[in-house]
Amino acid sequence: MSNWVVVYKSNNTNNSHIVKSVLEDNGIDTVIVDKMDSMHTHLMNAEIELHVSPENVVKAKHIISKNEL
Repeated sequence: MSNWVVVYKSNNTNNSHIVKSVLEDNGIDTVIVDKMDSMHTHLMNAEIELHVSPENVVKAKHIISKNEL
Protein backbone atom coordinates (compact mmCIF):
# COMPACT_ATOMS: atom_id res chain seq x y z
CA MET A 1 0.00 0.00 0.00
CA SER A 2 3.01 2.31 0.19
CA ASN A 3 2.46 3.52 -3.36
CA TRP A 4 -1.28 4.15 -2.96
CA VAL A 5 -2.48 7.75 -3.33
CA VAL A 6 -4.70 9.87 -1.08
CA VAL A 7 -7.82 10.94 -2.99
CA TYR A 8 -9.97 12.16 -0.11
CA LYS A 9 -9.45 13.61 3.37
CA SER A 10 -12.00 14.44 6.04
CA ASN A 11 -12.33 14.74 9.78
CA ASN A 12 -15.84 13.28 9.53
CA THR A 13 -15.92 9.50 9.89
CA ASN A 14 -19.39 9.11 8.37
CA ASN A 15 -18.51 11.10 5.24
CA SER A 16 -15.34 9.08 4.79
CA HIS A 17 -17.24 5.79 4.91
CA ILE A 18 -19.84 7.10 2.45
CA VAL A 19 -17.13 8.10 -0.03
CA LYS A 20 -15.41 4.72 0.46
CA SER A 21 -18.68 2.92 -0.27
CA VAL A 22 -19.33 4.96 -3.42
CA LEU A 23 -15.82 4.28 -4.71
CA GLU A 24 -16.10 0.57 -3.98
CA ASP A 25 -19.53 0.47 -5.67
CA ASN A 26 -17.68 1.74 -8.75
CA GLY A 27 -15.09 -1.03 -8.58
CA ILE A 28 -12.31 0.92 -6.86
CA ASP A 29 -10.53 -0.75 -3.96
CA THR A 30 -10.19 1.82 -1.20
CA VAL A 31 -8.28 1.81 2.08
CA ILE A 32 -9.11 4.06 5.02
CA VAL A 33 -6.21 5.44 7.04
CA ASP A 34 -7.62 6.92 10.25
CA LYS A 35 -5.14 9.41 11.65
CA MET A 36 -7.68 10.46 14.25
CA ASP A 37 -7.22 7.28 16.28
CA SER A 38 -5.46 7.25 19.62
CA MET A 39 -2.05 6.44 18.15
CA HIS A 40 -2.06 9.74 16.25
CA THR A 41 -3.44 12.08 18.92
CA HIS A 42 -0.27 14.15 18.76
CA LEU A 43 -1.36 15.40 15.33
CA MET A 44 -3.25 18.67 15.62
CA ASN A 45 -5.46 18.41 12.53
CA ALA A 46 -5.74 14.67 12.21
CA GLU A 47 -7.90 13.44 9.38
CA ILE A 48 -9.24 10.29 7.84
CA GLU A 49 -7.65 9.59 4.46
CA LEU A 50 -8.92 7.41 1.64
CA HIS A 51 -6.19 5.79 -0.44
CA VAL A 52 -6.54 4.15 -3.86
CA SER A 53 -4.06 2.49 -6.18
CA PRO A 54 -2.30 4.81 -8.64
CA GLU A 55 -4.21 3.45 -11.65
CA ASN A 56 -7.53 4.44 -10.02
CA VAL A 57 -6.66 7.99 -8.92
CA VAL A 58 -8.24 9.83 -11.87
CA LYS A 59 -11.39 7.71 -11.82
CA ALA A 60 -11.75 8.07 -8.04
CA LYS A 61 -11.32 11.86 -8.10
CA HIS A 62 -13.83 12.10 -10.94
CA ILE A 63 -16.41 10.05 -9.00
CA ILE A 64 -15.86 12.13 -5.87
CA SER A 65 -16.28 15.44 -7.72
CA LYS A 66 -19.20 14.20 -9.85
CA ASN A 67 -21.09 13.11 -6.76
CA GLU A 68 -20.05 16.20 -4.79
CA LEU A 69 -18.73 14.02 -2.00
